[in-house]
Amino acid sequence: MKSRIFSTILIAIILISPLMAQARYFDPNDIITDAELFDGNALSRTAIQNFLEAKNSALATVTAVIGGAPKLVSEMVYEIGRQYNISQKFLLAKLQQEQGLIEKSEASQKTLDWATGYSCFNSRCNDKYKGIYAQLDASADTQRIYMEKGKSLGYFGYSVGVESKTKDGAIVRPKNQATANLYIYTPYQGSESGIGGNYFFSRVWNKYFTERMYPDGSLLVNQNTGTYWQIEKNKRRKFVTQEIFLKDHKAEDAIPVDQTRLSYYEVGDAIEFGNNTLVEKGGAGIMYLLSDGKKHRVAGTMALAALGYHIADTSPVKPMPILESQLEVYPEGEPITADSLYPQGVLVTAGDATIYLVKHGIKRQLLDEAVWQENYQRQEPAVVSAATLSQYENGDPVKLNDGSLVKSPAGKYYIISDQEKHRVASEDVVNRLYGALAASTAPLASDALLALHADADPIDYIDDTVADPANYVSYADRQGQKQAEQKSYLALYDTVDVPSPLIAGSSAVIKVSFRNRGTAVWTAGKTYVKLIDENSEQSSFIAENRIALAVDAGNGQIASFSVPVKAPLLAGSVKEWFILEYENSEGLIVEMPGGLVGKGISVVSGVSAQILEQNIPVAIKNTWKPIDITIKMKNTGTDEVWTSRRAALSLQAENGEDSPFYDRYDWIDKKVAAVPINKSKIAPGETAILKFTLDPRGVKAGTYKLVFSLELRDEEEQVYINGKSQWERFIRVDK
Repeated sequence: MKSRIFSTILIAIILISPLMAQARYFDPNDIITDAELFDGNALSRTAIQNFLEAKNSALATVTAVIGGAPKLVSEMVYEIGRQYNISQKFLLAKLQQEQGLIEKSEASQKTLDWATGYSCFNSRCNDKYKGIYAQLDASADTQRIYMEKGKSLGYFGYSVGVESKTKDGAIVRPKNQATANLYIYTPYQGSESGIGGNYFFSRVWNKYFTERMYPDGSLLVNQNTGTYWQIEKNKRRKFVTQEIFLKDHKAEDAIPVDQTRLSYYEVGDAIEFGNNTLVEKGGAGIMYLLSDGKKHRVAGTMALAALGYHIADTSPVKPMPILESQLEVYPEGEPITADSLYPQGVLVTAGDATIYLVKHGIKRQLLDEAVWQENYQRQEPAVVSAATLSQYENGDPVKLNDGSLVKSPAGKYYIISDQEKHRVASEDVVNRLYGALAASTAPLASDALLALHADADPIDYIDDTVADPANYVSYADRQGQKQAEQKSYLALYDTVDVPSPLIAGSSAVIKVSFRNRGTAVWTAGKTYVKLIDENSEQSSFIAENRIALAVDAGNGQIASFSVPVKAPLLAGSVKEWFILEYENSEGLIVEMPGGLVGKGISVVSGVSAQILEQNIPVAIKNTWKPIDITIKMKNTGTDEVWTSRRAALSLQAENGEDSPFYDRYDWIDKKVAAVPINKSKIAPGETAILKFTLDPRGVKAGTYKLVFSLELRDEEEQVYINGKSQWERFIRVDK
């Protein structure tokens, strides 16, 4: 049968209303890899400029004067990325996520001033970060800070491997520091229908910048080792043998890639069985056909005839053994009986130009050659009579397999993934992804076939192979505005060490340090750190809020300040800003670029406590007996003595509801779990021991928040635990 078999097919097209484009697979715990984020050499200036010009972006011509010389946005993004070792791709993605600037041909000054959305909350923005350079610089700097400080568990609220709740109510457990950074920066998971959050970032990232360039369904081969892989849910699944791969695919179906490309994908479960494999569960004689991702129970010996086996055959049926755990991952499919019609699927034709797939007694049309080639490698169909064909029930036309690369009649390229079609922006992108041969030989898919697949986000990857010329000429030089030689003032935040919490009215010392990354020496007595409260020019912690540097600091050196403070008498949380300043040549005190950092400082009343030890488990089973819990809590107050029998430790669920772990045989009442038992009085500096039980029996499987609070009921005082009015923990209940 020749390729002209489809040339005369007449197809009735059902018009489908346009659907909103869908995103690629979104794993909220693995949005971007560490290797992608922490790469200060991801793009050259030329690559960035070419990309912005190709998008007709307003950013292609935007400039700002930095250090006395004008710079293009492409130069800013490149230099800032290199300075902080943060990917230039990440910075471009932020410009698109926050303000849509990659795809805007015009941009207002306000949009440029808050280009990455840094330090903007609830429609209010901090003027200290106004301007596109300041926005880019702060966004990159904070990523570095998040990485360094985020290694301390709970420092920013999101940590690798730790469950946290986002502002929009999602429970996330970041698999890497880069993903944790995204949630620290924007604490929303987001969705298609709700707040965009990090879901929207992932759409921007996957459209233009991801190193996990091949979407779900793609077949890859390691060009060094010859091992075959399939991408599924943003992971790479290895075919355990070459034979299993070749059972359903041709060698040329796999895209050659190197180990670096593969390394961006987390390793998933191996692919141990080809399509239409007969398996037997655990030697129990129960057989299944694994077909098209489902398991079909073979109902009795006679059902084997439907699979082409004959009882009289001299060779016995030899299904492959399979473990229960391996079988569980396959959803249940239609059982196979002696009456089943083609459970493995067969291509048939009635002798005309039309080919059908018949499976389980349902016939589905192959609309054109593209699906015949991509799904079945042009396998010859069996010829049946029209009468036989008419006996089969009609089903929907056959869609293209995931991983298919096809071309439309209009000359547009599409990649099929999760049964949706991603338009590839240009032939250049196809060449870089699949190679020139694949681009030139991509089969032609009819509009009717493509209409079966919903639209998904397009793919328009930036060309990161473009390097700067050896004699790169800066924008300033091209404009004849070469920067005059001058000493530069530039800072990099290093640390802010604040005792936490601060007791109201108590004295303490805050230590803050910055690294000199400019060429000018920071002179003692003429370089300062200034403290101010959010939205104020004064500080609640120090009256004379400008502290001079004690020792000179040259390039690469650390300048440290010790700031004596006194906590305000009113308890609460204060966002304090630490601003590095210096005296310029005119004797004016001005802010130093990069020398700005904000820190939330918790001030608690004189009645406070600190958790020293606790044994609350991360996970329990709802079949377990009540679990003994011990909490050791130090009285960190200044003068309040706790009366043990009146110091009530309450445990509630989220939103103030009764805890599902209430144990009526142990707790004092439905809210109060325990009181101190080791002493009748707990003086400041002493430790209270509280014991109680958690009863998981009958609690529905899921993740729960434990909300603790401590109240001195004889004094009607709330005790601040670890600097907060409530102390929270998450616990997972399994079946």
